[in-house]
Amino acid sequence: MNAAVTAVLTLIQQVLPLITASGAASTGIVASIVNALSTWLPLIVTEVDTLYEPVKNIIEALKQTGAVTPDQLTTLTALDSKMDAAFEAAAAAVDPDAQPLVSP
Repeated sequence: MNAAVTAVLTLIQQVLPLITASGAASTGIVASIVNALSTWLPLIVTEVDTLYEPVKNIIEALKQTGAVTPDQLTTLTALDSKMDAAFEAAAAAVDPDAQPLVSP
């Protein structure tokens, strides 16, 4: 399953520049990506060590588009927090003395 999720995340990352660069991002495309991330989150967090960075990049890129609705922004912010929490939990499991991530 990890390979399939990774492939889809890679595809999303490849099309994001096309969505964000045009300045005319389709709210439908953004909605599809937000829904996919929300649906796959349980799978993503089980592989947070390898999927953390791509998902965080996708979330940040989507937040920068002009096509994100307030509801989608709320969902993206929640997904971002869940990814951080999952990453920190995984890091604590490996190294209980590790310092938590500090948000800028």
